[in-house]
Amino acid sequence: MEFIRVAFINFKAFLRNLLPIKSLLLIERIRSIPSYLSWKLNKKNGKNDFLEKTKKLQNSFSGKRCIIIGNGPSLKKVDFSLLSNEYTFGLNRVYMLFEKIGFSTTFIVSINRFVLEQFGSEIKKNDSQIFLNYKYRLNSNADNVSYVPPTIYSEKYFDRPDMGFLSYAGSVTFFAIQLAIYFGFDEIILVGFDNSFKNTGQADKAVKSDGEDVDHFDKNYFGKNVIWQLPNYDSMNYNFNKVDQYCKNKGIKIVNCTVGGNLHNFERAELKSYLRDSLFKNAEE
Repeated sequence: MEFIRVAFINFKAFLRNLLPIKSLLLIERIRSIPSYLSWKLNKKNGKNDFLEKTKKLQNSFSGKRCIIIGNGPSLKKVDFSLLSNEYTFGLNRVYMLFEKIGFSTTFIVSINRFVLEQFGSEIKKNDSQIFLNYKYRLNSNADNVSYVPPTIYSEKYFDRPDMGFLSYAGSVTFFAIQLAIYFGFDEIILVGFDNSFKNTGQADKAVKSDGEDVDHFDKNYFGKNVIWQLPNYDSMNYNFNKVDQYCKNKGIKIVNCTVGGNLHNFERAELKSYLRDSLFKNAEE
């Protein structure tokens, strides 16, 4: 059954790659309608639950900065002591870092079906505020877990996850940026976004790992026998440019402080010096 499911997902990925991005976005919007309606009506894990759990977070970080921590191998070169007093977003299996770096991220964000199906039980064990894709929701109504559905809205609602806007744009990064804007952060700093995978193939193709992971910060991140999806660079870069322009129009600053890598859609800087000179406050200030 797993083989059939993966084959079906890959067939859909193949068809998606034949479509122009704007057509694909329209189709995804239509496909998301059932999940969106369910989210609005679900009293346990739906819209009202999200609003209740985030009402103290919405627009509460004005004048402050946050760090979104990616999952690239470049994280091995990061001095995490610089981030211990920062507001931080972690993505997917970021919790594999926590023991090593000595702190948990403030928030954890995950939306991919394969990540949530295989590692959702691990994600929800963390004490961070956790935000997940409603479509692949876990059997959890913990106080620190909230859900947002795939979106039926256009990009002009990018800062409105409370309306049910989860940006499906090729990377969980976009949902983290959405939440950062919704929470009111005025500066978003990216770390660990290499945007370069050694594993190659059809965009969005689901593959089963046959050994150690060379594309993330830990060799066991997507280790042997784990199913994961190859990156869709066209979708990511198209939407990174959209996000960059959106934030500029809103007066929100995004800076990429990744060590090396191929994400060139945002202003780049060196982490230590940038944090030192930033005009925005961290969690201690």
